[in-house]
Amino acid sequence: MFKLVVERDGCTSCGSCEDVCPELFELDEGSIAHIIGSKRVDNNDELETEDEKCGIDAAESCPVMIIHVYEDGVEIL
Repeated sequence: MFKLVVERDGCTSCGSCEDVCPELFELDEGSIAHIIGSKRVDNNDELETEDEKCGIDAAESCPVMIIHVYEDGVEIL
């Protein structure tokens, strides 16, 4: 099981996550990164999924490293 987390407070609205992985990421009405289908926990977006799809690529492309990927509860990126 994978979990993707976006720390929205640190987002710089560059759009790299959306460019790399449009099936999981979009910029919301405030131009802040949003995980499609996620739930809001405090001011973070969190999504649990069986397949991380391109979440790792999006995390690696983020210039401010606010996208985190966990596998079975362990942060892998």
